[in-house]
Amino acid sequence: MRTKRTYLFFSLPKHDDAYTSTPWQLARELALTHEVIYVDHPYNFWEAIKLFSTPKIQWRFKSYFRFSVKELEGVSVLPTPFVWPTHFLPTGMVHRFFTNRNEKILAKRVNSFLRKRDIQSVVYVNSFEFYYPTFQNRLHTRLNTSVYHCIDPMVKKYTLKHGPALQKQAASNVEMIITTAPALMKQFEGRDFTRVSLVPNAANFHLFNQALDKNLQVHQAIPSGRKTIGYLGNIERRIDFHLLLQLMERLSDFQLIMAGPIELKYVPEEVLHHPRIKFIGAVAHEDAPSVLKGFDVAIIPFLIDEVSDGIYPLKLFEYLAAGKPVVTTNFNPSVLRELSQVLELAHSANQFVELVERAAQSDTLLEREKRVAIARINTWKERAELFDQLIQLNVA
Repeated sequence: MRTKRTYLFFSLPKHDDAYTSTPWQLARELALTHEVIYVDHPYNFWEAIKLFSTPKIQWRFKSYFRFSVKELEGVSVLPTPFVWPTHFLPTGMVHRFFTNRNEKILAKRVNSFLRKRDIQSVVYVNSFEFYYPTFQNRLHTRLNTSVYHCIDPMVKKYTLKHGPALQKQAASNVEMIITTAPALMKQFEGRDFTRVSLVPNAANFHLFNQALDKNLQVHQAIPSGRKTIGYLGNIERRIDFHLLLQLMERLSDFQLIMAGPIELKYVPEEVLHHPRIKFIGAVAHEDAPSVLKGFDVAIIPFLIDEVSDGIYPLKLFEYLAAGKPVVTTNFNPSVLRELSQVLELAHSANQFVELVERAAQSDTLLEREKRVAIARINTWKERAELFDQLIQLNVA
């Protein structure tokens, strides 16, 4: 018989970010059988002032003073107070002082909630929230176990300023570590860390499989009249934008749809203003199937660099659940090799272009069924069960 637990997620990805995240998908699945509390990475005072009129800040501001909690898909989302900005500070005593100060501000709020709900113990999951590496030590409740959940490599200059040192501290301060990719495990294995386990990313199968529904209309943001190459996800530094230009140059009959939140500083002007590349912005999670329905070929055009083998993108199984042919660079060989029977894996830019063209022309019902079958066994339900089993072993 399964023991019901209370999970407390403290997550760097927020529940209301423009695109869904690994911790949120795990939290909502775990909430089907357990009590789950979700604490978002807090906005600092400066961010709150700049974004004060936005719904996200307004909700947090009003909820904080009313002490209201959002109940969303079975998860209790606890609004976090605003904190002091710390990132601009150099590493050292002052940075540590304000980090500790912020942890106390956040802990006061969380402890008040735990006291109100009479929660005596929790499974604490620090989901890539390395900015607050010792937060669990401030909780006034018993920890059944504590987890550091590493979901991505650190690559951006912003993150690298404090991130590696804080992540080491966070990972050293828990009983177990869970990562989303084999390469992420390597940074912890063989060092002075506790047990390291793997729970890969997955897809909300039932949602994305709706793209195959004949009655579903293609999203209105996708122009008709051309064959469509599509990308769904965050548009930032990991994209090989030069590859996208080659794709458009060689395949003049195609348009490219880029759907997702965009970090403009990474996007070259010639890509941003290309007449056949259309950026449609962030898409609500529930609208993603209608976007994918408009794709003839789905792509993962990631750079291959020193950190790309730590990436395990959510879109991989989302594309497959939608039945779409997928062409990808070989950014993570250990993961992609295992899925080679349902992916088109390109080892060069020329091959990438050729595979996209071929996939658009020769897709079959049998191939679609193979992709869907693989996605069906790589769901968040299956991943949440694995996550929970690892917790159970550690608690026992």
